[in-house]
Amino acid sequence: MGLKEFWKFMVTDPAKQKNKVPTNPQQQQPPQVNQKVTSTKQAEQKPVNVPVQPELGIRESTGAKKLTNPVILFILINSILGSSLFYLPSLGVISSGAASILAWIALFILAGVMMMYVGELVTLHPTSGGTYEFCKRAYGRSISFFAGWLIWIAGNFGMALNLVAASEYFIPTTYANYFILRLVFAAVWIIVLNFMAFRGIDAGATMLVVFGMIATIVILAMTIPSFISIPALFKGQLVSPFKLEMMQPFFRHAGVSIFAYLSLSLLLISEAFLGFEAVTYMANEAENPKKLHKLIISAIVICGVIMTLYIFSSLGTVNYQSYISNARPFAVQAFNTLGKTGETFVVFGMYLVIVGAAAAWPIASSRLIRAMAKDKLFLQHFAVLHPKHKSPYRAVYFQTIIISIFAWFIFRGYIVKWGDPYRTIYLIYVLLSMIVLSLILLAVPILRKKEAHLERPFKAPGGTFVPIIMVLGIILLVINWINIEVGVAWSIIRLAGSFIILGIPFYFTVEMFYNQKAIVNVNEYLSYLVLLGEKLFFPFTIRNKLLKDMGEMKGKVILEYGCSTGTLTKKLAEKVTEKGKIYALNLCEKKVELTSKRTKHLPHVSVYHHPHLDDFKLKLTQKVDGIISVGMLSYMQNPSKIINSLAKTIKPNGEIVFVDFDKFFYFIPNVKWIENDQMLKNLFTKAGFNVEVIRKRGLLWQYIIISGKKR
Repeated sequence: MGLKEFWKFMVTDPAKQKNKVPTNPQQQQPPQVNQKVTSTKQAEQKPVNVPVQPELGIRESTGAKKLTNPVILFILINSILGSSLFYLPSLGVISSGAASILAWIALFILAGVMMMYVGELVTLHPTSGGTYEFCKRAYGRSISFFAGWLIWIAGNFGMALNLVAASEYFIPTTYANYFILRLVFAAVWIIVLNFMAFRGIDAGATMLVVFGMIATIVILAMTIPSFISIPALFKGQLVSPFKLEMMQPFFRHAGVSIFAYLSLSLLLISEAFLGFEAVTYMANEAENPKKLHKLIISAIVICGVIMTLYIFSSLGTVNYQSYISNARPFAVQAFNTLGKTGETFVVFGMYLVIVGAAAAWPIASSRLIRAMAKDKLFLQHFAVLHPKHKSPYRAVYFQTIIISIFAWFIFRGYIVKWGDPYRTIYLIYVLLSMIVLSLILLAVPILRKKEAHLERPFKAPGGTFVPIIMVLGIILLVINWINIEVGVAWSIIRLAGSFIILGIPFYFTVEMFYNQKAIVNVNEYLSYLVLLGEKLFFPFTIRNKLLKDMGEMKGKVILEYGCSTGTLTKKLAEKVTEKGKIYALNLCEKKVELTSKRTKHLPHVSVYHHPHLDDFKLKLTQKVDGIISVGMLSYMQNPSKIINSLAKTIKPNGEIVFVDFDKFFYFIPNVKWIENDQMLKNLFTKAGFNVEVIRKRGLLWQYIIISGKKR
């Protein structure tokens, strides 16, 4: 995409999404199965068979053009160099003085080796699922969720850290109302960067390439004048501002402590090579995905050489005291080598570089969320692509809000007077990133066994044991850090652990949406709680509307699909009288037991255990006059098949009423297919019903009431 096309792209309003009604999938004939009251047999879990628009898979490109090798290389350089320049050099020097240059050299050598294994994985699975996809294939559903969760948390912290840092450098404390201005500054960039992600991979890639060029120019503008004085050169003199004596003493510690503090520096600056993961989420857009390993390794080598030269140049132009006391040692370096004008240029350039380092995450995170959503490990609403830009736009909207929260979390640290909020959050980010990196590295030997049959475009040497050694090395670095910083380290580890634990309830919530076994088990555990809270979950107003919609029921046969704890069952039994019949069933054994006890005095009520969520498998001896169901629609793992099977059990003109819930706490959606009224109508129409859909606002959620008749 050239500059002309890029400008046109930026100034063109995005097309509005058109509402489209998808068609229902083909009906499937349900098998006839005898059902016993005490049955505990569960059907195999199957994917939800719902009407959806055909969408691009995670291996298919979403851009108008494929990303060429130079474009990918600059994206990598931007992502890797961006955040390394402004904060990490100080961390290294504070820990081990000028000797930190050894930690930088070691870091990029180790990173180069690690990138060989990342290269093997990304060429094996070039998808928009990135590092999450590697973990999913290696570890299975549960661990892959937590891998995705950690990638997501760490990435959000990384972007928030960069934007907070950029706001601090761009708006110093000397400004009036500087704190509010920093908040506005961060908010504006969050919106801008996410807007570019919304516009799709073409705009996003162009933006990242521009930032990559800026990063390269800025770092060269700081490094070259440190060895050759530019002002002196204009006067015809060859002078070097670099002073080797500034690096004395080289070691700030003695004996074994030298290695301990160098190891500490290595851990603290380990974020320097992170950023490679951005390209793994764009691998499906690459012109030649089989060569991605070469680009990733090349980018690490280039960044390693550039960063090592820059660190070396700064150690010879900025004294130790300035390094540990000044928040912007790069500005000191620029002033010492280029003067006040040069300092102004470098500070502004650094501000752009820091923002650029954050630019890749909105693209990567939205693709991560989409990949998890397609695997039913995130709400499936976020898997939808924009009809024009082919971006996971709902995930982008969501990320805009989440990044704002993370940025506020860091800003709040300054309000409540944390000791060093930036360092605290940064170390949480490093810890989470090291866990993710360990999972990625261990995926290599695991997939060598699990996917031995797959052809590998690139196979890294020592893939069965070197990644394991590297993970052990990461663990030793963390242990060394704990040994040096003790209380501070443990406090940060606990904070990092709390973010991991936060994923547990979210995981079980997602499983309750899409996992049949989890749905049944949770219902078993909550049976008595449901009985106690029935007036809240199922108020009299909704109950009375259901009974009214069913019409006159005296002497009729009614199927209650999902009887819960039997409260509605008793009312139905009263309405049909002893001349009628109630077939009540539930997926939960405990609820079946409760309903049986509460209706044992009613001989015309039969209660069944029906744990199947992929089809209706209860064999009735007669057709029913009506079907009533509460809270079962969203549990259906194959709604089209179940509703078609239910249609075969009801007489012509038989009444049906289905009730379910949506918009929990007014913003949390139910399963994807239940939020669209037209989709629900099509589902029932296809099965032979004429229905209407009504939504009513409840106390903490929205009620969906579907009522009608069998044709």
